Formats: sequence, C-alpha cells, structure tokens
Amino acid sequence: MKILSKFFFLLVINFALISQLCNAQVKSINAIVDIKAEIIQSIELITIKGMTINQLQPGQKEVYINPTNSANAGHMIAVGTPDADIRINFIKNKELTRIDGPGLLIFNYEVSGNTEDAQQTSELLGDDNRSLRFNNEGQFYIWVGGTINVEQATPGNYEGDFTIEIEYI
Repeated sequence: MKILSKFFFLLVINFALISQLCNAQVKSINAIVDIKAEIIQSIELITIKGMTINQLQPGQKEVYINPTNSANAGHMIAVGTPDADIRINFIKNKELTRIDGPGLLIFNYEVSGNTEDAQQTSELLGDDNRSLRFNNEGQFYIWVGGTINVEQATPGNYEGDFTIEIEYI
C-alpha cells in the first residue's frame, strides 16, 4: 500500500506540473488569413483525327507530314476558358515500336496551332514556349505532323504516342 500511495502522490505532482507548464505557455494568438481563389476551367483535349502515314514506296528514305498543310496531319482541339493565356509544350522526338517484333523508328514531331479551325494559316509551335491564347469560344486548334526516317526500317506495323502539355499561364 505504501508503494501505491507513493505512485499516486508522484502522479498527482506530475499532473500539477504539466498543468502549470501548459497554463504558463498558453498565450492568445490572433491571425488574419486572406484567401483568394480563382476557379478556372480545366483544359480538355479532343482528338478530331489521328495522323495518317500512307503506304511507303520502295527506296523511300523519309516520310514528312507537314502540320500546316498536309491532309495526313493529326488534328486536335484544346477547349478551355475563353480568351485565357496558355502555353503548349510537347516532346519532339519519340520512339515508335514495331508491334510484331523487334524494330524502332524515331518520329520527330512538328506541331502547329491556330485560334481558328484553319490549318493553312496555323503557325508552327517551337521551343520558344511563347504565350498562346484560347479564342473567345475557348478553343485552340492543333495539328500534328513530323518526320520519320524509314531508311533502315524493318517492314511491319509501328505504334507510339504523342505527349502534349497545355497549361494556363
């Protein structure tokens, strides 16, 4: 019983000390936090038409699809906040993998864009990462083309992807 009463006494002293320390450290703190948020619409990318590579001719060394005027170019529409500033980045060089066996091709992408659905007046988009803008309907039109060296290509079907990033600025 003597050990239990000492333990109880020490426990009461510890609670008293903790209580005093807590009371000594508590001070009034006032803070004003100003929060502002601008809700922006997400960007949707809609593929209208995939890129088409026609049958290659014997001895052909390269395939070029001009994104500013070729009917074989891929076509997409980015949809977002009307008149908002955007930036477009894309990976210029990607590997295409042969589906039915070993083989790789390197595709060097070119991209053009326009605020109107008019490929012939679209501008090539480069590394300068310049500011672009959605039109007043919240649309920006994109065409994708590029160059593939097929000189050493193994006959077969190839597949790959195209990565594009569109962000508000």
